[in-house]
This record gives sequence, C-alpha cells and structure tokens, in this order.
Amino acid sequence: MKIALTCSIKPDNMTGEEQDRYAEFDSRETIDDLARAIKANGHSVEIIDVKDDIKEVLESKRKYINMVFNVAEGLEGENREALVPRICEELKIPFTAAGSETTTITLNKARTKDILEKNNIPTPRFQVFESGEEPLNGMNFPLLVKPLLEGSSKGLFNENLVDDEGSLKKIIKKIKMHYNQPTIVEEFLDGREFTVSVIGYKNPVVLPIVEIKFDHLPSNIHPMDSYEAKWLYDNPEAGIDPLVCPAEIDKEIEGKIKDTALKTFRVLGCKDWARIDIRLDKDNVPNVLEVNALPGFMKDPKENSRLPKAAYAAGWSYERLIGEVIRSAVQRWGI
Repeated sequence: MKIALTCSIKPDNMTGEEQDRYAEFDSRETIDDLARAIKANGHSVEIIDVKDDIKEVLESKRKYINMVFNVAEGLEGENREALVPRICEELKIPFTAAGSETTTITLNKARTKDILEKNNIPTPRFQVFESGEEPLNGMNFPLLVKPLLEGSSKGLFNENLVDDEGSLKKIIKKIKMHYNQPTIVEEFLDGREFTVSVIGYKNPVVLPIVEIKFDHLPSNIHPMDSYEAKWLYDNPEAGIDPLVCPAEIDKEIEGKIKDTALKTFRVLGCKDWARIDIRLDKDNVPNVLEVNALPGFMKDPKENSRLPKAAYAAGWSYERLIGEVIRSAVQRWGI
C-alpha cells in the first residue's frame, strides 16, 4: 500500500518555553523510525508534517494513497488531535487510530471521565475549575491539579499535588495564565500506577502491563507521573529505569487491570492502538486516570516509551508493533 504518515515534528533548537509548547510533538528521529517500520512491512510511505494546509495536501494526494498513518497531535484548541481524523473522514481516506469524536473526547480529561463513570468504570472523583474561585464540591485532600486539555504531563508539576485550598487556587490560576484553559482537579490515589497498551480493533490484544515505579525519586518529589518524574528522573542511561514490564502483580489484580483497560478502550471508541493510565485505590480497585488515543511510540528502548516497551516485553519487534496497527486498520476499513 501507499501510506501517508501524518505527523507533528518538533522544531529544531527550541527554547525552554517552546519545549513545553511542543512537548507532544515527535522528533525527526522518531518519525524516521516509524517510516522505516512502515516500509519494513512492505508499504511505501510519504511523511507529511501537518501544517495549516493539511486538508489541501491530503485532498491532492487522495487518488494515490491507500491509507493515512496518523500520529499528528495538532497544536491549537481542544479539537487539535481530531484535525487529521476529521479531514480523513470528510475525504473518505482510511486512517489508523481513533476517529475525530474519540480523539476530541480523550484529549478532554473531564469528558473522558464522564463517559467512564456512565459505564461504571472507576476513575478518581473530580471537578473542573474555570477560575479557581468556584467552591470545592466535597472532594478530599490531597488533590491533583492538571490542565484539562493537555498530555505528555504538560502542566503537571510536582507542586500540583496540593493539601489545602490556598495552594489549590494558586495552581489553578497558574495553569489558567500559562495554558489559557480550564483545570481539572481530582482526588489523589496513593496506590500503584500502571499503563496498559491495547492493540487492534475487533479482537484487541492487551500487551504486558507496565508499572510506573516512584521509589527512585527524591523525598521532595511526590510519587506520581509528573513532569519531573517523567522527564527529569526517568533516565535509563544513568541506571534509573522507573518502568517495570511485565508488572510484578498477582494474577487477580492483573486480570482486573486488563479488563478495565479493555473496557475503557471499547467504550471510548479507541481503534488500532491506545494506552490507558491506571492507578489502584486503597482497595486495590483499578481506576482509570487518562486515555491516550494517540500514544507515544519512540523506538529506542532508552527513551522508555511505554507502548513500545510493552510490545518488546511481549516479544514483538518495533516493526511488528507498527505492522499490527496497520493490519488492524486494514481489517477495519476492509482494504
């Protein structure tokens, strides 16, 4: 097949502020690895760095491409991850991963949690704040404060775990000022944390569970997947690897975590691949934290990209992982 690889490539020589702004984008090396993996599965590939003219670009190529392999994050607005899926739907071009509705929902943490609750999938209690002046609706401290519409731990710093209303208001206002969006506040669960990758569509496969460990962190860093934990203290080259895969858990809890991830994948309309973040509560009940409908996919094991790490633990190569995503989309679209 002829495959267009739609992506969002990080600019060169970024400033500190730009590193945060483009945190969800992929490096040129990551995109080149993905393109080589697509070719290794017997397909030709054209890399398209998504810009404002992406609709015109795809429309001009629709006659000779068979599929879009989409990993583009977009940049602006709450529908940014839905940009390429929406255009492909309009142009009737088959594409990998979730459609425009699902990518819009999963980027919005509150909408995701609303659907989880309606389907009896446990998730921490939460409240959305616009200004920080709204009354707190009965949640118990400590509380975790996050931007409503970000991923890759953007805006989630160590200080975002708060124990009092003064600190809560301070972080909400800081997020509002920096990201210009509402804040989601949720009760913090202090159990073990996992991330679960699901591949496929009709008969999806749950890959080995990854546990995210926090015992390597300094005493002043909270045990959570914050920006500091993910980007400053996750350093395999320095002998620090906080990810354990397969996770060392008993079969009963493993089954509950996998069942929760699979149900989440289905009720939210995920397709081909996704990654679900889960944390246990005090009763060891798996609670869904977030859903990544466009998960990270860095090939190099040193990068500790969580979905590829799970695939490697299953005995898959990177090329097989990408091939399974393509095969799922081919089956789904009937190509």
